Amino acid sequence: MRKNELNKRNYKKNILEYILCLLVLEILIIIVNMIIISVNSKNDDNMIITETSKIENNVSNEISANNYKLEILDCDESSYYIKVNYKMQNVIIYTLDENGEYTIPVKTMICSTGVDTPTEGVYEISNKYEWAKLVGGVYGQYATRITGPILFHSVPYTQKDKSTLEYWEFDKLGTNASKGCVRLTVEDSKWIYDNCSSGTQVEFCAEDNSNIVINDKNIKKISNYSDELKGWDPTDPDPDNPWTKYNEQNEGEIN
Repeated sequence: MRKNELNKRNYKKNILEYILCLLVLEILIIIVNMIIISVNSKNDDNMIITETSKIENNVSNEISANNYKLEILDCDESSYYIKVNYKMQNVIIYTLDENGEYTIPVKTMICSTGVDTPTEGVYEISNKYEWAKLVGGVYGQYATRITGPILFHSVPYTQKDKSTLEYWEFDKLGTNASKGCVRLTVEDSKWIYDNCSSGTQVEFCAEDNSNIVINDKNIKKISNYSDELKGWDPTDPDPDNPWTKYNEQNEGEIN
């Protein structure tokens, strides 16, 4: 009888020890899994940081390689409101009236828009580039981003050189000629670059604004002029612009 009781006690003891072992093993498994998860998480974080750094470095290298001058604009309230009229191919800059509404036109510009130019909506300008590389491997001066790939900028240049203007494209100002950006003379694109801060609103429309006199600055076609002249935008204020001397000698035929 005692032997049977002893066997029962040993059996129960063995069962308890077995269960305890299982519990300990399960706890160890849980601890090991937690360690593995923690290590993997750190590795993933390091990978994310590394990839992010690579992306930032690539962007930085690309800007450096193209020698862009990138400016992040101030976030002050703008003094201006810009309307791009893709139907009339003009840009009108408005300032505030006494009631705080943008109703007073202060500057008008001839432009060229294109098939991808927005036909409606109001956007806010952000970054600026003294030179921007454009679609087709060409370059634009005084580029101001409106939204996504849509920019204000000069007529394109074949190189990042002010004497390599695509004069045949300059002759198209006032017509639908771009891929989607808003092309302007250098004088006008520089004005926006210099005067319109981050957050300035840009509206795309097709309204009739023929009641507003558009100052076309006597812009003429330049394809028939000498290579030295037609390689430059006639409105570029750069002191090396050969149009300056030409205009002085010819009483400002092109202003």
